[in-house]
Amino acid sequence: MVRTPFVGRAAAMERLTAALDAAASGRGTTVLAGGEAGIGKSRVAAELTVLARDRGWLVLTGRCLDLVGAGVPYLPIAEAIRSLRDPSAPSNGPSVSPALSRLVADLTDPVGTLEQRPHEGDAQARLLADVRALLDAVSAETPVLLVLEDLHWADSSTLDLVTFLAHVVSDSRVLVLATYRSDEARPEDPLQRLTTSLLRARAATALDLGPLTDAEMTALLEGISKDPVLTGTIVQRAEGNPFYAEELYAAATRGEPDLPYALREMLLQRAARLDPRSRTVLRTAAAAGRDVSYGLLAAVVPLAERELQDALRSAVDQFLLIPDQDAGTFRFRHSLLAEAVYQTLLPGEREAVHARLAETLCEQPHLAAAGLVASDLAHHWAAAGRPVEALAASVRAARGAEALAGPAEALRHAEMALTLWPRVPDPDDVAGTPLVALLDWAAELAYLTGNNGRAAEIIERAIDLSDVGVDPNRAGSRFERLGTYLLPAGRREQGLAAFRRAVELVSAGPPSAERVRVLAALGNALLLSDSYDESRQACQQALDLAAAIGDRRSAFRAADVLAADLCYLGRLDEGLAMLFAACEPDPERNTSPYQLRPYVHLSDVLVMAGRLPEAIRVAYEGLMTARRLGVERGVGTVLASNLAEALLGTGDWARADDVLTTALRNGGTFWSHYPHIQRAQLAIWRGEFDTAREHLRSGAQAALEPPTAPFHAILHAELAAWEGRIDDAASAVDEALRQAESIGVVSSRPHSCAIGLRVESDRTRLAIAGRDAATVDKARRRAGQLLRDARRSARPAATSRPDAAAWLAMAEAEHAGVEGSPNPHLWQAAVTAWKDLDRPYGVAYCQWQHAAALALAGSTAADTTAAARAAHQLATRLGAEPIRREVELLAQRARLDLVGIRRFERTGAPSPLGLTAREDEVLKLLGRGYTNRQIAAELTISVKTASVHVSHILHKLGMSRRLEAAAIAHRLTTSAD
Repeated sequence: MVRTPFVGRAAAMERLTAALDAAASGRGTTVLAGGEAGIGKSRVAAELTVLARDRGWLVLTGRCLDLVGAGVPYLPIAEAIRSLRDPSAPSNGPSVSPALSRLVADLTDPVGTLEQRPHEGDAQARLLADVRALLDAVSAETPVLLVLEDLHWADSSTLDLVTFLAHVVSDSRVLVLATYRSDEARPEDPLQRLTTSLLRARAATALDLGPLTDAEMTALLEGISKDPVLTGTIVQRAEGNPFYAEELYAAATRGEPDLPYALREMLLQRAARLDPRSRTVLRTAAAAGRDVSYGLLAAVVPLAERELQDALRSAVDQFLLIPDQDAGTFRFRHSLLAEAVYQTLLPGEREAVHARLAETLCEQPHLAAAGLVASDLAHHWAAAGRPVEALAASVRAARGAEALAGPAEALRHAEMALTLWPRVPDPDDVAGTPLVALLDWAAELAYLTGNNGRAAEIIERAIDLSDVGVDPNRAGSRFERLGTYLLPAGRREQGLAAFRRAVELVSAGPPSAERVRVLAALGNALLLSDSYDESRQACQQALDLAAAIGDRRSAFRAADVLAADLCYLGRLDEGLAMLFAACEPDPERNTSPYQLRPYVHLSDVLVMAGRLPEAIRVAYEGLMTARRLGVERGVGTVLASNLAEALLGTGDWARADDVLTTALRNGGTFWSHYPHIQRAQLAIWRGEFDTAREHLRSGAQAALEPPTAPFHAILHAELAAWEGRIDDAASAVDEALRQAESIGVVSSRPHSCAIGLRVESDRTRLAIAGRDAATVDKARRRAGQLLRDARRSARPAATSRPDAAAWLAMAEAEHAGVEGSPNPHLWQAAVTAWKDLDRPYGVAYCQWQHAAALALAGSTAADTTAAARAAHQLATRLGAEPIRREVELLAQRARLDLVGIRRFERTGAPSPLGLTAREDEVLKLLGRGYTNRQIAAELTISVKTASVHVSHILHKLGMSRRLEAAAIAHRLTTSAD
């Protein structure tokens, strides 16, 4: 199994580190680390072992074993000290006394040894004294960490030894770490008495290792899993237990059942200790659900009250069930344990148990957990093989769940009803609704929970069952829903076709709410296709119709889309005012689509308009509303993406990462490419290029959607530029410009041109170094075209995107570099433009380029150093590793003091400049800012020879200054990497 990262135990390691420090100074202690099986006790011990060894400590480790019959006395301490005389073991401590052999023999054969002594108590006392003497002798030379694992399997003699050591190590350089399963320790057990007495006497301290949080479990699994949906499922099922999570992941990757055999058997070990009656009670509880009331068990299990109570007591004592006195219920210690027990029910037995549970709940509904009678009945009747009763209960349960704002739970019951439908005579009467209505309802529930593909499948079935000629308006409404479901799933063309079909079917005769809705839906699809004017016309027509019939609710969607259209058409203030008003509380906007659409449009427009703090507030409010309404996997995905985009812009990358991680883990198909492309942007800025590639692949649908296609191409260009793949970067820039041209949008063109000019600047430098005049000429012609495009598009783009001026400033500065004259003033103007927008990443990038231009222009060391330091500090704060690395390399080349800079070493292929091997070595050292004297010392040559090599390099490269050659050395290395 792949080793997972060590996460979530910062507080525990802090305490253990403090215990190490105390023991090193002669204040030894014993730490009792307890937790359930699989919670990570051994991992904590292993991490402490590494830490201790790194500090030069002697580490002794011994384990108790789960043996059949009586345990072996002193087994863990024997194993621990045996390593001291093992010649094959690494030695990081002193040799021990000759008494060691006898002591190990005593420990490994204590019975034989004790039989040869007149008094067993005296023998044990002498043995304990020998162990203490040994630890004292060893710790006198080096501190000792003694790790004793799995004390829940220890014999009484070993527990006596642990008690003894806990009382005597306090004045030595010894730290004892003992681990045990706290869920195995019952009040009457010797282990429980030991822990209680030691803690009461303050001879030991307790370290309770509880479950990891969901965030910690996610971090644990992200070290091995690339599937956020699988990660989220395992996090939910494992409930904070790292071992369970690792086993579930391994089973999933091997295609094994949901509950792998090995884990199932481990979970059932304790249940196997119960008597037959107790196991019957446990199986009934598993069938009833994780939480089950005492009254329900008493009514279903065929046992006398006293027998039932004894059986429950046994299950509680074995830590299989946890009682809740206030609620009068019992809960399985872990949901996976309930699954494992449920799987032990035999065919026939399972159906009978569920039937008894359902019949009892029909007669006594108050026994259902948390009052979920319909939900429990639907589950039990279905599991009992009673489809008629199950269908009726499933429909009731779906209605109840929807009323409680639980669309995911409602969908589960509606799907069950659809499955049961063919198995029931007269299902319309049983369900109380016709099939087509059930399909309409289930499709909408699937849409609200982000299952767009499934929603489309269901509504297409409803369309097939309906007669267009009988009710064209209703059929048109179904086509409108089909388009609504297809659009966020990336099927834009099919979605647009469905919307246009809906408009055809719904009569344009007498004004109707249905006509308003289909026109508004078409307008929304056109908005998402960047056809803003056509969208505006459709929405205005819808609003006029709504006014004619006096139906305000049917006009909500049209009004929201129209407001967004106005923003994108340059009427920003007017559109924003409408969207802000739509986000105000309104009792008529009491369903999730009506409540959330204004937040989506408003946050998106605010991001576009550069009003990022407002966008963060609006997107966060919308996301919290989506979460409250149970549609986080649906429209919440878009809100999360808008929130993350704004957070990235303001430099709050950690929070953006958290938001995107949650959105990706939630899964769903509702505009699912949005969080991927935002995560790709973050990864590029952080220098996590492999991660960026993965998210660009996962978010490939963005390349097919008009609003995101140019940005998706820009991200590919930026990634390729950082990696030195100049041709790939240039092709991606061309694609971004082509996409913008195809949809008639100029807002992204200044950004694309600025990236393109950066690429041509890199190409020009390398071509000059290689004396490739044709490539230089071609790059400069291309750069001229890009600059003209940036200048033409910046003004119209600025009507909707204030960052257009900053991209133009960058384009002007990059172009100067292409022409061979880096201009510090142009880069300073770009720095100022990004500062005015409060976009720290743009500031950091331009500060780096400003410092580089100052160095090449021969500016004062003070000015160049100040610019470089500002860039380095900001890049470091952001976590923008590529920029930070570039500034450090610049500092090495120009010999700037960044205060505490670490040297950045780079390896890679030699530059293809026709240099000799020695000249190539010299060029690399020039790239690190070496003087001729330093080069001579590094290569063991004379200073004069080093100077000759530098002169030859400058001549071959057609350059007059060594700093220019150093920059080329770095660029070539970047391309090679």
